[in-house]
Amino acid sequence: MRNKKLKIAITGATGLLGRNLLFEIIKQNLDRLDSLEIIALGRNKNSADIQHRIRDIILNDGLSYFSDDKSAVARIKDYCATGIKTVYADLDKDKLGLDRGDFNRLKEPAIDFFFHLAALTDLRYTPVVEEALRRTNIEGTRQILHLVSALNVREFCYTGTAYSCGSISGKVKPDYINVSGKFRNPYEKTKLESEMLVRNFCKKSKIRHRCFRPSVMCGRLIESPIGAVNKFDVFYGWAAFFFQIKLKNLLKGRDIYKEPLNLDLRICYSSKSGLNIVPADYAAKVMYQVCVQGHPDESYYLVNNRETSHSVYIPLMLKALNITGPRQVDCIPTQMNPLERIYYKTAGRVFTSYITLDPILFDTGNLNGVLRKAKLRCPPVDKNTFPLLMNYAKKHGFGLNRKNGFAAVKAESK
Repeated sequence: MRNKKLKIAITGATGLLGRNLLFEIIKQNLDRLDSLEIIALGRNKNSADIQHRIRDIILNDGLSYFSDDKSAVARIKDYCATGIKTVYADLDKDKLGLDRGDFNRLKEPAIDFFFHLAALTDLRYTPVVEEALRRTNIEGTRQILHLVSALNVREFCYTGTAYSCGSISGKVKPDYINVSGKFRNPYEKTKLESEMLVRNFCKKSKIRHRCFRPSVMCGRLIESPIGAVNKFDVFYGWAAFFFQIKLKNLLKGRDIYKEPLNLDLRICYSSKSGLNIVPADYAAKVMYQVCVQGHPDESYYLVNNRETSHSVYIPLMLKALNITGPRQVDCIPTQMNPLERIYYKTAGRVFTSYITLDPILFDTGNLNGVLRKAKLRCPPVDKNTFPLLMNYAKKHGFGLNRKNGFAAVKAESK
């Protein structure tokens, strides 16, 4: 791979895993950027087109990931202007909204790795959400495959989710397919359906393919800045529920984190299991290494070596917010107080099915050789590192907008 020009296409490069993969690709090729071509496919957002979005991501979030070497930073800035190509593509549009010029740019020369990471992640299960998930995750992936069929792609890499395994427990093999059809929400179902589209298409088209299945993604724990995350969802969104409770209960001008708040709330979760939380930078490094090392398998779990116990991270999350009072229970309360009714209609409705499961042991045995060769080890998400994730989230107000009090948080939190 070092003696030839490398061409990589990637969707979802503005997302959490996508941007870390983008950074990792650049970092591993810093000494040969003139032989690296990256094409990022994505949407315009607000007033920023995909070209400016990618450039801003690299210059504002990526430079510390790459190197402290000033000469390397200068090379990366130059590479942003010349080596990274961007293509407008929208998963929700017919033929991705692709124009002929962009199609020709993708077609020649051959694409070594086409990474498809773009997706909609929404764990709710309303009809509107389900329709949006099907449109983006299934039909959008179908559109990507139509595009791939017209290109010269040597290897197609799809990103699903570890939780497409559904409501099971125990050890789960990396190529496990949930045939029971039992899922916690439409998101899991659409991700498995789109994964099966990829598998069937690539086998029929005889295109080398890989399916990566990440678990719950958190901020960086290898590359700086530690804790860096751009999307505050899943357990971050859960923490944001309590954050908003504090915003509503504290007097204006009070420090949101220093001021304590006691809540009468029973949280139903298992004290015997946990959540599998994997750092985004580690997951990106594994993806890249699997591909460039030419590992022969088709399916991989991008997960941590062990679960983070609910009994560990939930109290740490509440401690970070300076909230006392919530307590663990084994069953959802039948006689609820007002706060509990709100919780189980909102955050609890989304997360209870994940935090009451028996332990799931995702099998990563097929990655052992890859990790040894790359000298990689997954950072633990535990009592020492979880507070680092919370510190980053606190500094950024858990991603809440100005209307929800983000401006006040930024002003009060140092």
